[in-house]
Amino acid sequence: MNRIEIIIKKLDELRTLDQGFSIFGSEKHKYQLNRTFTEEEIHQIEVENGILLSIEYKNILTHLGDGVAGCGYGLERLSLEKIHPPYIGTSNLLRNWSDPKKIDCDMVDLNEISGYIKLFDYGCGMEYCLIVNGAEQGELFFFDCDGRFEKITNRTLFDIYEDWLDDSLHILNRVKQKLDEMSLQEVIDSEWKINNYAINSMIFSIIGAAQLEGTLYGIRQEAHLEKEYKKWKNKNQNASNRWWEIWKK
Repeated sequence: MNRIEIIIKKLDELRTLDQGFSIFGSEKHKYQLNRTFTEEEIHQIEVENGILLSIEYKNILTHLGDGVAGCGYGLERLSLEKIHPPYIGTSNLLRNWSDPKKIDCDMVDLNEISGYIKLFDYGCGMEYCLIVNGAEQGELFFFDCDGRFEKITNRTLFDIYEDWLDDSLHILNRVKQKLDEMSLQEVIDSEWKINNYAINSMIFSIIGAAQLEGTLYGIRQEAHLEKEYKKWKNKNQNASNRWWEIWKK
């Protein structure tokens, strides 16, 4: 199974598990996939604009789609807004290039960054981008609205995408297992201790229940969650009992 097939499989799992879009950003992309490009279309875009897209990004465009579910608010639609002028090179952007220990906290002039396409937007000006024109073509970098800049040297686009899938699946499966083994309050308390402040939304999502609008942190919402949890628990218990009776026969 290749990386794209693995990503699609994990995305299907996440879509099924997170019915209420509790993972950050998922309410925007809703785990959907858009139209794909053909290889001919991608080649035409590259030739007409004097750019080169990475192999992994091309695989996403041809197998997943243009602007799909993903990290942050999802994979951005292909935009050519920032492809010119060419990327001037990381050493020309970073004032502290000669001292690698300072690079992580270096500040850049955002107006000097070009020759790229945006991949993932995490909000608050935080973006992961792919260099498609100029020096270091095909490589990734991160920056935010305050000018903090980081060149991504140890992770590929597939790594970033799959890490997001793995992290999201891990936390939701952890909560689901706790719901099977612990009381509702024990689940909530245990998740708060590890700073999972989206736990209520995740529980609603896993049990397939809708939240009350306008009362996210209210007493009514807590009572509603308790009610829906009991319904879900009873439904699962009844299903288990039916299977047990069938097995005994």
